[in-house]
Amino acid sequence: MQESIQLVIDSLPFLLKGAGYTLQLSIGGMFFGLLLGFILALMRLSPIWPVRWLARFYISIFRGTPLIAQLFMIYY
Repeated sequence: MQESIQLVIDSLPFLLKGAGYTLQLSIGGMFFGLLLGFILALMRLSPIWPVRWLARFYISIFRGTPLIAQLFMIYY
């Protein structure tokens, strides 16, 4: 039991560093996702039909495919 506690204490700096990276990636992903969503919403409201069509096409592709298929397309 004592060895397990010591292992956790020794690993704490690495765990905190990893938590910091996770927080940075999460905040960055939320920021860019919000930015992309805002841009697509403005494109959908655009009076220019090619811009509006492009936004509708992009949204329909991502709404119409399962998340696992999207992840496979991005990964491979």
